[in-house]
Amino acid sequence: MNKKSLILFLGFGTLAFGQGDKTVSYFPLNKVALSESVFSRAMQTDKNYIMSMDADRLLAPYLKEAELNPKKQNYPNWENTGLDGHIGGHYISALALMYASTGDTKVKQRLDYMIDELERCQNLSGNGYLSGVPGGKNMERNLGR
Repeated sequence: MNKKSLILFLGFGTLAFGQGDKTVSYFPLNKVALSESVFSRAMQTDKNYIMSMDADRLLAPYLKEAELNPKKQNYPNWENTGLDGHIGGHYISALALMYASTGDTKVKQRLDYMIDELERCQNLSGNGYLSGVPGGKNMERNLGR
């Protein structure tokens, strides 16, 4: 048997062997505590980074689209070249997961602030629509919503 055949045989054999009636069990992130390690340091680095981001700059595209005055200008690049508001959704996910993992009240306060401001923008739309994309309201109307 040549090398390629052996690799294919082992690969398919592993796939077939790994199939079964296994179910995934989920658990709350706050049930896991990281000991001092590369993983806990990585989580702290991640938390420091997301907390260093300026929520008002991430919210600016949504406020502009809701015809509200933003407190600060949005970030450059992705956040001001047509995909404005894109990072805001990722940011909310990062905050939510970090809070669920750490229980850090400062992270929760930032998350609540983001959600409250987005709710304010959404309420102004009259139909639940929320976007930071420039002209998003017009696109939404043109889709017949």
